[in-house]
Amino acid sequence: MADSRSLTPRDRILTAMRLGIPDRVPVMPDISNMVPAKLTGKPFWNIYLHNDPPLDEAYLAAVKRFGMDGWYIYDNATMHEAPAWQTKILESNEESISVERWVDTPFGRLDEITCYPVGDPPWPLQGMVKNLQEDFEKLKWYMSQKPLEGLSHNREKIGTLGIYGIAIETFMGFWVWVREGGAMQAILDFSQQPERMRQVHEFYCEFVDRATSAVLDARPDEVLIAGSSSSLSLSSPKIYRTFDLPVIKHISAEARRAGVICHQHTCGRSRALIEINYNETDVNVMEPLERPPGGDVDLTEVKQKFGDKFCLKGNVNTFETMLNGTVEDVRREAMACIDAAGKGGGFILSTGDQCGRDTPEENIFALVEVAKTYGRYDKGS
Repeated sequence: MADSRSLTPRDRILTAMRLGIPDRVPVMPDISNMVPAKLTGKPFWNIYLHNDPPLDEAYLAAVKRFGMDGWYIYDNATMHEAPAWQTKILESNEESISVERWVDTPFGRLDEITCYPVGDPPWPLQGMVKNLQEDFEKLKWYMSQKPLEGLSHNREKIGTLGIYGIAIETFMGFWVWVREGGAMQAILDFSQQPERMRQVHEFYCEFVDRATSAVLDARPDEVLIAGSSSSLSLSSPKIYRTFDLPVIKHISAEARRAGVICHQHTCGRSRALIEINYNETDVNVMEPLERPPGGDVDLTEVKQKFGDKFCLKGNVNTFETMLNGTVEDVRREAMACIDAAGKGGGFILSTGDQCGRDTPEENIFALVEVAKTYGRYDKGS
């Protein structure tokens, strides 16, 4: 039965995530990075390097600007930077700033080099783990020193404007983050150094056990499994089952026992992973359900097959529609998403992944407007 009250964004989202029917379809376009950074009018390095303003505050300003339902996902147990890193600017010009960052461990220095462009998010020039045998011991020490208590200190920033989540990376998310050579080398490691990767996986599973306990003790609205790098656009079902699924099963099972929503983000090709998660995990929310050409999800089909267990969040295309389409294109696809997955509740209108930097503001406003005027759960067949 639909909740006829006018709900706060937080209550609206939580109702949908629990497969209920709130006052209307929540609308949560993924604008967690580039759009809010651009809206500040400042060079991107101000936000990502100098925290002027911090990215989370830029995002919250964008939530208010667009009148959308908010999603705070800026606290990440895996990537939480503690112990503190030291930094040194290596090069600075009108286009970018290159920064060396390091932490000294009992096994030697763990370091990386990051490029901060003027108009784009940062990207790695040099990863932490360059030599797997030598640098893994440094990484293990660093990860073991992370104080995971107090992760939820930013909870009050979002208030009732949306939900507050704490993220934990999948194994692939973790390994791509730290590995020199990024995703390509991370994939090669599985075939080139299988025994070493078994040890890395064993270590990360131990970290995830500790992190999951700390996250759930903090009682966020949700625990977010950050699985962008687990996409089948990059990885494979075998890698997912062997390396990612044990992490996902553990986090989701513990979240279920704690009564906390478990929400997984895996963009790109994810249809097979949705089915695996449906049958073998306790995940509650799947997103962003990207459709072709970037993904392989048919929203109508996954609603029919998996909507009894999953709240579905998606899936207006970010580049064909949000970036390059007209306002009418956005309205049309947003209404089609509601028609496909809205009936019976358990649906959140969103985008099929992160909105690009130059996404027209009028398209974001149009997406939000459709949810507010068309977003009833009696839509669909």
